[in-house]
Amino acid sequence: MMLATATAVENLRACRLGLGVSQSRLARLSRVSRFKICSYELGDRSLTSVEQLRISEALRAEAERLRNLSIQIDFGQPGPTAALEASGD
Repeated sequence: MMLATATAVENLRACRLGLGVSQSRLARLSRVSRFKICSYELGDRSLTSVEQLRISEALRAEAERLRNLSIQIDFGQPGPTAALEASGD
């Protein structure tokens, strides 16, 4: 088992939160228990190299999923070109 360093814990938490992933979701994605992830982030437990790999792969997959999202929001307002056309510019 590899011991948790403060930097490793901070990196995991920052990455997880940056992606908007809860500990529960990370547990489901990585197949590492939520209790183990929580305990690791508190500095109370360590993770095996297999668990670290699963968590890394899960976070990479989530980052990739988010990169591939297509964001199209319809606010029900005319777009900038429609506003320009209406103003005669």
